[in-house]
Amino acid sequence: MTIKLIALDLDNTLLNGQSRISSRNEHVLKQLHEGGVKVVLTTGRPIKGILPFITQLGLTADEDYSINFNGGLVERNSDRKVIFSRYITKNDIRPINQLAQEMRFPLDGITIDRAFSVIDIRKSGYQSFIGDLMPFTDVTFAALPEKNFFKFVSQTDAAQVQAIQNATQSNLDLTIVKSRPNLLEFLPNGVNKSLGLGKLLDHFGWTFENVMSFGDEENDLPMIKAAGMGVAMENAIPAVKAVSNATTKNNLEDGVAVFLEHYFDL
Repeated sequence: MTIKLIALDLDNTLLNGQSRISSRNEHVLKQLHEGGVKVVLTTGRPIKGILPFITQLGLTADEDYSINFNGGLVERNSDRKVIFSRYITKNDIRPINQLAQEMRFPLDGITIDRAFSVIDIRKSGYQSFIGDLMPFTDVTFAALPEKNFFKFVSQTDAAQVQAIQNATQSNLDLTIVKSRPNLLEFLPNGVNKSLGLGKLLDHFGWTFENVMSFGDEENDLPMIKAAGMGVAMENAIPAVKAVSNATTKNNLEDGVAVFLEHYFDL
């Protein structure tokens, strides 16, 4: 098995407690990237939300890509050329908005280049989480524009996230998955990180046997399970550890670098 591509979740995986890439992780990933291994940030975030990490790791060569929106968008980093996308519409999310009215939870909708906070219930903390990397507009659901949305999210307390997920398991034509205990994501049906990875692998003419993936949360499960070498963080949920090939140290202890240094004998 030859590893040609390393797929990396960000939050609670590659990023430390300050939501940054440590110098140790940076050094190891740059060394592998310069040696010809593809380093692919594979995240629920939009590309605007990861540009500082792309720059830090030097992932700007002609054939460097990112997988965003949990697999719903695959883009070339240098010029934003899209090689795969799948989106939902305002009409698709109407049942979720109705549930939001009943259960009193917030929603944010994200397009390729901006986000909309639906404020009928209340504004969530999602804008604060993303920071200034993407513009946000506060709107009512009635005023929400008819755009291509790559996902909607609800950022609320963990107990309510679980209650929402329990209420939406069987009757909606969407993929609904947690990316953090307090963040539930509503995606196009069938979208997950392994779908986006598969499209990128097709582009390169490789297979999942050529992939090493790192993750910690429910939205990482498909790519951990599919990869030739799926690596769970020590802080990963039990379901991720159960399908992984190996477990490394947690994200606060540079677990990505620790595993890569050992695996590639760096």
